[in-house]
Amino acid sequence: MSSSRLDLRKLSLLLFILAFVLAPLFSPQAVASGGPKHAANQNGEDHQTRIQLVSNFFNPNRPESFRHLIEMMRDRPEIQLEMWSGLSLPGGSSRAPIIMSIAGETSPDIMESWFHIIRSDINQGFLYPLNEWIGDDKDGDGYISVEEAKWEGWKDLPELWRRVATVDGKVYGIPQVNKQTMGVLFRTDLVRNAGLDPNKPPQTWDEFYEWCMRLSDPGVVVPGRVYNAGQRAIAMVPYGFTWIPWMQAAGGSPIVQVKRDPATGEEHIFDLNETEFLLPNGKSLVKERSEFRASFDSPGGMAAAALYHKLRWSPWIVDKETGQVIPLTAEQVKAGFIEIDGKKLTFTPEEVMQGVSRAQSGSRDVSPLELLGRGDVAMMTWFVTDLLQVGTAAGVNPDLLSWFPFPSINAETPRVVQVQCHYATLSTNVRLRSQVDRDRIWEVLQSVTDTQARDQIVERMVISGLSRFVSPRDLERLGYSDYLRDVPAVLQQTFTDIEDGKIKSYTEPYQGFWMTMDGALNREVLSLILAQTGEHFDYEKALRDITVKANSGIMFARSETELDKYRTPARIIFGVLAVVIVVGMFFIIKSMYRRKGAPGRGMVTKAWLPWLLLLPALLLIGLWGYYPLFRGMVMAFQDYRIAGDSTFVGLDNFIALALDGSFWRSLGTTVYFVFLTMLLSFTTPIILAILLSEVPRGKIFFRTIFFLPQVTSGLVIALLWKMMYDPRPTGIFNQVVALLDKLPFIDIGTQSWLLDPKLAMVCVVLPTAWATAGIQSLIYLAALKSVPEDLYEACEIDSGGIWVKLRHITMPVLLPLIIINFVGAFIGTFQNMGNIFLLTFGGPGETTMVAGMRIWIEAYGNLRFSIATSMAWVLGACLIGFTFVQIQFLKRIEFRKSDE
Repeated sequence: MSSSRLDLRKLSLLLFILAFVLAPLFSPQAVASGGPKHAANQNGEDHQTRIQLVSNFFNPNRPESFRHLIEMMRDRPEIQLEMWSGLSLPGGSSRAPIIMSIAGETSPDIMESWFHIIRSDINQGFLYPLNEWIGDDKDGDGYISVEEAKWEGWKDLPELWRRVATVDGKVYGIPQVNKQTMGVLFRTDLVRNAGLDPNKPPQTWDEFYEWCMRLSDPGVVVPGRVYNAGQRAIAMVPYGFTWIPWMQAAGGSPIVQVKRDPATGEEHIFDLNETEFLLPNGKSLVKERSEFRASFDSPGGMAAAALYHKLRWSPWIVDKETGQVIPLTAEQVKAGFIEIDGKKLTFTPEEVMQGVSRAQSGSRDVSPLELLGRGDVAMMTWFVTDLLQVGTAAGVNPDLLSWFPFPSINAETPRVVQVQCHYATLSTNVRLRSQVDRDRIWEVLQSVTDTQARDQIVERMVISGLSRFVSPRDLERLGYSDYLRDVPAVLQQTFTDIEDGKIKSYTEPYQGFWMTMDGALNREVLSLILAQTGEHFDYEKALRDITVKANSGIMFARSETELDKYRTPARIIFGVLAVVIVVGMFFIIKSMYRRKGAPGRGMVTKAWLPWLLLLPALLLIGLWGYYPLFRGMVMAFQDYRIAGDSTFVGLDNFIALALDGSFWRSLGTTVYFVFLTMLLSFTTPIILAILLSEVPRGKIFFRTIFFLPQVTSGLVIALLWKMMYDPRPTGIFNQVVALLDKLPFIDIGTQSWLLDPKLAMVCVVLPTAWATAGIQSLIYLAALKSVPEDLYEACEIDSGGIWVKLRHITMPVLLPLIIINFVGAFIGTFQNMGNIFLLTFGGPGETTMVAGMRIWIEAYGNLRFSIATSMAWVLGACLIGFTFVQIQFLKRIEFRKSDE
């Protein structure tokens, strides 16, 4: 026995030594440098460099799209390219695997940063700067000029694209060749059917609205179609990024740059895309640092919101004699007639049509592309760079598709297109590679961003007879001018006007947390305009409110000057709270202290044995419970970054929260959510248990029926109810309402449910009440079984009715269990946001934006984990206070019962 044990020890020691020696060879650095056999030559130039790219840049299953990279590997055997594959998260964020891989130092070498989030990636430390190849900021102005650049390709990039990828003199990305253009997509066949010329698209909003009325025909009915209210002109979705171009077409800018003239101290406001910063006197402020501010409530933003409201709600009629479309005012609709050219035209309320759009009002609505393909709409706002791909997605012949720029608000304002440009970037983990490897990675980065990839796609499309879907500029550049005849003349003219500056090219906002702002615009403005209750929605006030929120933390953080005013009071308040907490903890510990007596019979006399038995549990609780708790406490006082250094900022995060009115409103919404949930979800099982206990027959059957929802996944239940909440007339609940409306004295009408601010919170709570009532009622039923039947019989003998039994027998028995369950349910409800996440995501507006939902958005939407943990601590402090009061009450209940 001792010999085998000694052999086992030797074997274990040998395995440990081998693991210690071989571990460095399998580290991320060694693997990234070509694996163990190449690790010894990592600093030389004779080793093979393995470079991982995301699938957008390299996919061996699509060699026709990445031929130039395959040729590079053939000509340069020392470079081995691989497609990176991270964790797959079905239904989750497409960037979550990338972020996790960066934190774990297993990220791809070359990855993609979207145009509107590259600044966020830079601030989080996700990216590796390219200055060692592009050049350095020698004059200290925070920008790499053409003269300072040592890479020749820098001067070929547009000024705006260069500035977007540059922060404090560091360059973090190169724009990709493929640009995505957004315009108004339309079907030429439906336009011709309406008597319009697809080669003469609208230039102004008035002409566009004329088109929309002509393209709307509620009389069109397609047999066999479940949901058809006739053809509408345009599909409208509440996306912020599709609304922004309309704002820019009205002369507005969602984000403005504010520069201060050092000579006069005067502030000057410039467009977000401005690069020259010239004053009227010819002076340039290009060297001055810009301060960025949201400006959604500018006149251009108000005009764009008014256009959305007009397209959704404005009334109009068709003259039966002439076929002329006539817009109406509210007064004309009420009067029932309109005078045109001296002629009085009367109409009935049934002849008045409201709106010219089909708005996306719920998650079960078909996609705008599907509506376009089915012919339910004639136009939509979407990406138009590749009409072949769009046609395939819409299920319509691409030959029937065309597009035009966003019409301008008037003849004096230019039309616009939105151009999105994403960047090829290097992961911050490239810093772990050798200089030789980094240089080779830079070569590959240049290759994936040059014109070869785009040119190969164009050549393949021309050879395949698809030249009509290629940009005229690309055809001319590559010598395919003969194929320009295949491109519609109107599109050729559009591209010429873009190059000449007659049509302005704009971008999405690239400063601040635009992705979060896009969602906020959706929830708090656009979706409420398009909802069934949006006709009288005050969108002007909503735009003003959301602009204030954007500049107060949602999109842009508060300035140092503003924070500095509150730092001293914050320190005083924090000190007082710390003293109160310490004193409170002292008295709590003192009240729990008990003098140790002599060990009684059967007690454990070895003091170390209980601790030894508890050690595994204590370690697990400390690792998974208290370590994240204290780590989060530290993060609340930091500007935390997933990659790179996290600096301490003191109480700044808590100051920002104290000044954030929307956070305090979310706390109020949380209290209302808890109250409503406890009212419906907590009381329903008690009532159900009492009723089930009185059922004379079929008790097992009814208990089974009510228990079945408990065995169903909460996700399935939420999605099931979301389907039943469909706001269309064909929705299940709306069909039930339609049946009730047939009864006398009932007039409910079709409801928008989750999209109605008055109903949304109740709709969110009901699935939980329905799903949890069964299991909770069984617990109370078990407690009711302990009540002796003779008590009820004695009560009946004394002529006691059901209310007397309930008050004096049933409730005293259930009260201790009710109080115990109440504490657990209260804590769980305070932290719960699952149904809100799945059903409303905090909307409509902020009516269901509970604190837990806001914390999630800050942490995983904005990646501002410090602010999120600060919110969590405030929420936890409130919860601890409520729970302490409840436990004290519970203790009194227990003691009173024991005294009896």
